[in-house]
Amino acid sequence: MPRPGMLTRSRANRMVKTPGGRRVIHRRKNYRAGGVCAVSGDKIALSKKTKHGLSRKASLSRKRPNRPYGGMVSSKAVRRGITRQVRDL
Repeated sequence: MPRPGMLTRSRANRMVKTPGGRRVIHRRKNYRAGGVCAVSGDKIALSKKTKHGLSRKASLSRKRPNRPYGGMVSSKAVRRGITRQVRDL
């Protein structure tokens, strides 16, 4: 019997036909959505451990990029912001 939290509609059962010809029930895995950039709205390149909900086991440096605004802003937006600041000086 699955846990009550697994019995939601988003984790619905799927009937799958195996290569042997049997029909079995599979549960679809729901992973966390990847990060979204706060400036541009683009996807952030995060590590696999962060995307798939394994971040509890990972160290802090493996959860997010090690750069200014890492994990909050995409690399393109950071690069654009740095060049804009340099040009204003």
